[in-house]
Amino acid sequence: MAVSGLAACSSHPPAPASRPADSLAQCLQRLDNAHVSYERVKDFSTPEGCGVSQAVRVRRSTIDWNRPAMMSCPLAATVADFETSVVQPAAQRTFGQAVRRMSNAGSYNCRGEIGGRAERISQHGYGRAIDVTGFELADGTVISVAKDWRNKGAKSTFLHEVAQGACRVFNLVITPNRNYEHHDHLHLDIGPYKMCGY
Repeated sequence: MAVSGLAACSSHPPAPASRPADSLAQCLQRLDNAHVSYERVKDFSTPEGCGVSQAVRVRRSTIDWNRPAMMSCPLAATVADFETSVVQPAAQRTFGQAVRRMSNAGSYNCRGEIGGRAERISQHGYGRAIDVTGFELADGTVISVAKDWRNKGAKSTFLHEVAQGACRVFNLVITPNRNYEHHDHLHLDIGPYKMCGY
């Protein structure tokens, strides 16, 4: 769910430098090395201009997900990196325990941008974006972007730390701070636009 006005936030971590694109074999090896549970899906395109190349359906990443999601392999590899380098360290610092489940509202969805230029295809339309709605800790504690983002306390602290850390991993991050359309999730994508919308 990308938006227009894609200027980087100077007070937050800069967007990551673009890494050279992996070949499909290299990308799948990254998933295997991270023990991601996935299946290869046939690449496709639609008359509307959407489509996914290097497509995979992820059942479980480095932690459990609430639902499978179809996406590009590079996004799946980036999400796995995000879980290990951002989410788990933040959970240990804030709660002293690990995250066992990440909840998402999906990845691939052929549509225009929400909260931006509707005529421009969202990065969801290419399988290069995922919407994260919350997390569950090892002890069963549930953390919800919709319920906890604006509250005080450890859950909010954790979500804000995760969002800031996401800006080091993904090209574009949109949070509830950006607009109402993102009040209940973190939009994370590896598309061509760079913005830390924290």
